Amino acid sequence: MGALDDADTVRLKNVVLRRLGAGHDAQALVDAYLTAAQRHAFARTVEIGPVPTSLTVERSGLLLEISRELGRVVDDAEIQALFRVSRSQARAMRTTLLASYSDITDDLTVYWALKDASNGGRKKVGDVNGTLVRLSSEQKLEAFLSQMERLGVPTETMTDSRSGWAVVVSDAFDRQRLPSRR
Repeated sequence: MGALDDADTVRLKNVVLRRLGAGHDAQALVDAYLTAAQRHAFARTVEIGPVPTSLTVERSGLLLEISRELGRVVDDAEIQALFRVSRSQARAMRTTLLASYSDITDDLTVYWALKDASNGGRKKVGDVNGTLVRLSSEQKLEAFLSQMERLGVPTETMTDSRSGWAVVVSDAFDRQRLPSRR
């Protein structure tokens, strides 16, 4: 079904790797991009809903499919690498994606942030009574806090060295979405 041959796939991966640098998984991004391009082509032609009438809407649809494949929202550096745009254009494209598909991207962001997180049990910090969640990176903590703010869910970050990137999230957050207690 119009797939790239092996040589073109390797070339694409190498170009994306060069643009991203060693801190990213270029292979996973390229795999997501190629699958997303096919899914986007199918959805654009077959699915119900409005037909994209601008480049911005078209790109947002493709970015959504890439994000779904990655299991998280695609970041600005990845957008720059794939679309050959400036940092500010990538940020604008990501902002449009988040605004256009917030129901999906909000869930993807929370899912990604909580991936590899651990449940530290019940905790009360300040005015927040809820569950202590230890996240695996500062980037995931920031993404999670941003989403909780958007949802209006109270949180308190933990600052002691033992907790690392940790937050107490109030009981207003759906407990079923929290990591299981280990």
